[in-house]
Amino acid sequence: MRFLTIILFLMLSQTVFANKCIDLVQKEEFYEASDVCSAMAKKGDSNAQFALGVMYYQGNGTMVDMGQAQKWIRKSAEKNHRQGQYNLGIMLANGQGSSADLVEAYAWLKISADNGYSAASDSVKQLSDELSSSEKKQAAEKIKSIKEEFKLK
Repeated sequence: MRFLTIILFLMLSQTVFANKCIDLVQKEEFYEASDVCSAMAKKGDSNAQFALGVMYYQGNGTMVDMGQAQKWIRKSAEKNHRQGQYNLGIMLANGQGSSADLVEAYAWLKISADNGYSAASDSVKQLSDELSSSEKKQAAEKIKSIKEEFKLK
């Protein structure tokens, strides 16, 4: 189901990240960035995790690998990276990197919207129209569970 558009561009003009991974991505030095971002991502840097996920998604400095893209974007989302939360929701809705899961997709999109990521609000509304009342209840429970597990706002 492809009813949502994925936005996986590093919106670096909106957010300033002060690390070597992001600097290399901005310079489009993707092969070096993949090594640096990978090392930083493995150490838990949420910006590097998101950047690495985007590189896997787009095939910049890496082979396209939706499983790896989702893995690293999920890690950033779990650390309250609101753009990561948004993109994880979109990937889950579209079945990119795993089977489609509209309930979990809605949960991550709603968390992102609640964290102030404006692009997520429209997607939440759109996906809400696709869910049954039972699925909306499941999504509310999923949101609570995710927030508790990862200590998110």
